[in-house]
Amino acid sequence: MAGRLLKTALALSLGLSGATGSLAAELDMPVPGVVIYPGQDIVAAGLSTRTFIVKDEKVGLFVVDREDLYGHVARRTLLPGKAIRRADLTTPDAVKAGTNVTLIYAEEGLVITGLGMALESGQEGETIRVRNTDSGITISGRISPDGTIAVEG
Repeated sequence: MAGRLLKTALALSLGLSGATGSLAAELDMPVPGVVIYPGQDIVAAGLSTRTFIVKDEKVGLFVVDREDLYGHVARRTLLPGKAIRRADLTTPDAVKAGTNVTLIYAEEGLVITGLGMALESGQEGETIRVRNTDSGITISGRISPDGTIAVEG
C-alpha cells in the first residue's frame, strides 16, 4: 500500500511541477510477456499487465485496454514489459506475397476468374502486383474484403 501511495504522490508531483501544470495518471496497461516480432498477433503471443505513470496528454498515445489489441499485429518489435504505443499496431495483411489468389475481372455482366500468385503483401483495399499463373503476365489489382483480387480494365 505504501508503494502505491508513493507512486500516486510521485505522479501528482510530476504532474503539478510541469510548466504546463499537466496531470499524470497511474494506469495498468497491457504489455508483451515475450518479444513480439513484426507481423505477429499481439494477443496470441502473450500479454501481462504493468502499472505506468503517464501524463494525461500522453495517455492517447498508448494502448490502455487489452481489447484494443484484438485483430492487430505488431508493426515493429515489441519488448517484454514495455508499454505498447498505438503506432506499434497494424492490421494483418489480407494477402501475403507468394500465396495463391483468385483474380476476378467483372464488367457489365461479364465475370472472368483466374488464378494468380501475389507478388506483394497487402491489406484490404490496397493495390498489389499479381502474376497470372496461366499466362505468366504480371497485373495489378485491388484486394477485396474476401482476399480475392479485383482486376480493373
